[in-house]
Amino acid sequence: MKLKFIILAISAFIVVMTGVVILPIVFKNDPPSIPDLYTPKNGAVNIPVNTVFTWTASDPDGDTLTYDLYLSTDRNKLTPIASNLTESSFSKVLNYNKTYYWKVVAKDKKHKTDSDIWLFSTENAIPLKPHDPKPADGETNVPLITNLSWECEDLDGDKIHYDVYLGRSIDTMKPLATGIEENTLEVNLKEDARYYWKVVAKDGHGGIRYGEIWAFQTKSVKELGKPFDPTPTNDATNLETNITLKWKYDGKEALFDVYLGLDPNDLSLIAQDLGYQFYDISVDYGKDYYWKVVAKSENESKESSIWNFSTKPLLITEEVTEISTPLTVDSTVITKESTLITSDSTTLSIKNVKENKKYVYTTGSGIGMYIIDVTEPKKPKIINHVYTEGWAVGLYVRDKHAYIADWINGVIVADISNINHPVKVAKLKTFGKVYSIFAKNNIAYILEGSSGMEVVKINDDYSLSTLSYLELKGSSGRIFVDGNYAYIPMGYDGFVIVDVSDPKIPKLLSYFDAEGFAYNVVVSNDTAYLADGDKGLKIINVKDKKHPKLISKLNINSEWGRVHFDPISNVVFYAEGEKGFSLIDVSNKSKPILLSTVNTKGFCYGGYIRDNYLYVADGEKGLIIYDISDPENPILLSNLTNIYLQNIILEVK
Repeated sequence: MKLKFIILAISAFIVVMTGVVILPIVFKNDPPSIPDLYTPKNGAVNIPVNTVFTWTASDPDGDTLTYDLYLSTDRNKLTPIASNLTESSFSKVLNYNKTYYWKVVAKDKKHKTDSDIWLFSTENAIPLKPHDPKPADGETNVPLITNLSWECEDLDGDKIHYDVYLGRSIDTMKPLATGIEENTLEVNLKEDARYYWKVVAKDGHGGIRYGEIWAFQTKSVKELGKPFDPTPTNDATNLETNITLKWKYDGKEALFDVYLGLDPNDLSLIAQDLGYQFYDISVDYGKDYYWKVVAKSENESKESSIWNFSTKPLLITEEVTEISTPLTVDSTVITKESTLITSDSTTLSIKNVKENKKYVYTTGSGIGMYIIDVTEPKKPKIINHVYTEGWAVGLYVRDKHAYIADWINGVIVADISNINHPVKVAKLKTFGKVYSIFAKNNIAYILEGSSGMEVVKINDDYSLSTLSYLELKGSSGRIFVDGNYAYIPMGYDGFVIVDVSDPKIPKLLSYFDAEGFAYNVVVSNDTAYLADGDKGLKIINVKDKKHPKLISKLNINSEWGRVHFDPISNVVFYAEGEKGFSLIDVSNKSKPILLSTVNTKGFCYGGYIRDNYLYVADGEKGLIIYDISDPENPILLSNLTNIYLQNIILEVK
């Protein structure tokens, strides 16, 4: 301060004596330095729209600086977006997919200095997920000629092009149209059929958004029919007391209720929502019975005529005792136990015959789960079913319980300890649509849509409670669990291995990148067998869970793939859709050998091998059973028709 006073005094003296002003020389002010721009970098691309601008500048006189930030999409029309900033940074939300020019002007009290002009480009906005489908997800009774439509937006206003996929099952959707600009598409469909579809939105700048998979059911052009032609025939007499009621039906798809009684005006409901046209009953001797069948579809119903039959009278009045006798039939022991008939009773008490039964549990046709008796492979017989409200697309059977993947309806648990009277005991509403399920010990692993895996606890009452959720974008197909590891197909991204040793904290360990489309994978003894779509079978060593390694592959030219491995015969069953299936010898994992190929005439969705028998789900052709004791020459044993089996796993118990 003293120095400044002395200088002012000297300057004043010089002015008085000489008239020369020297203050401008003493108090000269220099402009700020040229600002150095930091971010966004010059020429940078894909910059987030929420951008932070940073720079630095200095002043040779130590003056305090302020800054003006200029920005524009036109280099020649830069305009200030912020003025008199005291900090050398500024955040701004920009538009997607734009090229911007920017500069900074540094200012002291007298001068200002411009920086260079830099440019950068913001990221492209991926289109939003297609939404609001029509037909709506889960809609029924859709016209056979209908318009698929949806809504979709792009935040930066890019023109959107669409790929539309459609198929009869989740995994068989094929491109129906590609690169279209309209968000509607007319399709011609089959009657009374379920369809799955999705839309992929593309913006022309590399932005791709995959839509959810939606589903709908077409209407039937047939009218609801009236049950007719009963068995036993009307007025039949002298019948045994164990009777199979049968009837015929011609009309659109329906469920059936059966009524029975001793008075034609007072019949009781004895069976409800049957998906097949028979029902086994046990009645009394010497009675006249009346019965009818009601066909139902949505809010419509039609009754059959009232039919009647009579059972033979009870003639035996003495006690009859048979000693238990073991009979051997095809290695199956059948035990006939003692039978007692009492003279003062109008009912016959007969102990059930015990025998080694074999059942197939399978889903399909929108009915839920079928229970099929395959004890005699040449004469398979539908025993019962579990009706579900959604569309059953997969299941797992364990501990006398069935866990049904019911699409938009979540997971249904059914007690099947008594196959004649299966009972739904629990339901879990899941986060997403359920593709498949695998149960192990007291844990169930649920694959949901293309979003991920939900891990749930199976409680003592068989209800389900969520433990954890692992997000996996793009997951599809069938989940498989072996030991403490889950194997999850990811479509074009191969499959992933997840550590589920702690069900509350599943950990993603590794990816195996497939060449084709991974439909499903099964694992045995640290070896994975992968159905890789049109690239065929792949055999992978998964002993090192973090580094799975390809052992070998077998080329199979098929657009569809589903694999099942039988460890006893070392045979792999490979479902090939409309081409049928192949059987492959994998006893030498390094050199798999194609043994045989069979065209099933339907659409082979999947299969299951047990005790030299192959059970095939063949779409509209129903259940087909083969003897594969010689896998090079499969022998057709039977074909259970009038049921539609698709997108399923067959469980033989």
